[in-house]
Amino acid sequence: MPARQAAATDRLVALDALRAIAALLVVWMHVSESFYGLSPQTEASRWLYDAARLLDAGRVGVVAFFVISGFVIPFSVHPERPRAGWDFAIRRVFRIYPAYWLSVAAGAYACHWLWGREFTAGEFLVNLTLLQDLIGVRSAQGLYWTLGVELAFYAVCLVLVLTGSIRNYRRIALFSATLTLVVAASLVFRAMGRPAPGFDVLPWFVYLAIMSMGTLLRAWYDGELRAPAVRACLWGLLAFYLAGLPLLSTLAAKLPWQLTVPYSIGVAVFVLGMTVVRITHPVMAWLGRISYSIYLFHAVVFYPMLWLLLRIPVEAWWRTRHLAFYLALNVILTVAVAAFVHAFVEKPGIRLGRRAAGVFARQRTVARDA
Repeated sequence: MPARQAAATDRLVALDALRAIAALLVVWMHVSESFYGLSPQTEASRWLYDAARLLDAGRVGVVAFFVISGFVIPFSVHPERPRAGWDFAIRRVFRIYPAYWLSVAAGAYACHWLWGREFTAGEFLVNLTLLQDLIGVRSAQGLYWTLGVELAFYAVCLVLVLTGSIRNYRRIALFSATLTLVVAASLVFRAMGRPAPGFDVLPWFVYLAIMSMGTLLRAWYDGELRAPAVRACLWGLLAFYLAGLPLLSTLAAKLPWQLTVPYSIGVAVFVLGMTVVRITHPVMAWLGRISYSIYLFHAVVFYPMLWLLLRIPVEAWWRTRHLAFYLALNVILTVAVAAFVHAFVEKPGIRLGRRAAGVFARQRTVARDA
């Protein structure tokens, strides 16, 4: 295998391992916070939950996912193809929605109907669009807000494709830097005791800026970031999100450190995982490939399990285990479910998306030439 091809393969494996780590961090957070109170015996091992809460492991995993998306998604675009914007949009729809639709049905049952909680048909149908947060409708699962951020980033990528800017790193750097300056200015306003404009939407600015920074990191990683000004912007963005954001928010704006330090840890996890500690174990790579389904279906696994455990005596064997037992059991079952969904829903959806994009491109070409 040529050295360049081997390096590209190692990079993809390391990315998959990072996806696995990010997904498992989210599972750790959600399972530990739900199961530590099962019994006095389980409560005694709540340090596993306390550690996840102290780190905000779920937030760390989500931020790492966002950087990975920025690192990968814009480079899945083929701007040289006819109707590149449609090609990108069609492929993304078929990549995201099939497994998501299945998770909505499973999530409505596992998180609502099983517990006797109302979740209406109207809410269910709105959830199928993935626009529920935009119009103020409850989600079947609380974790869907992250997919809304992903959709917003897809929209940014689509604009870049349509304007011929998907490989214009100056514009991408300007976009990321502008969002970051808004975040920094808002924190400065807060530190000065003045109203912070748009403070409630700042997380969205941070997420999109971090994702765009991930795109610049990929360009640098591939040796395509040649302009000194753009490289300087990338290093400035990294410095801000690794150190500047938590320092400015905690020391100047007097915000709780838990609100921003997990962002910095998430970025650091990505940077370290792609440079210093590159994990290439095949098991981690495989877990990374099914990480989307792990993320979508881990609550579908642990909520019914929790429902069952809460209906047996508190002194029963199944309710008195170490918290690590429930965490391990949920990981095993979630991985099994995710592997099934990946094989029979995700992969067929990806193949169908490729075919649909190809058919659409051919039809548009024929119509243009007619």
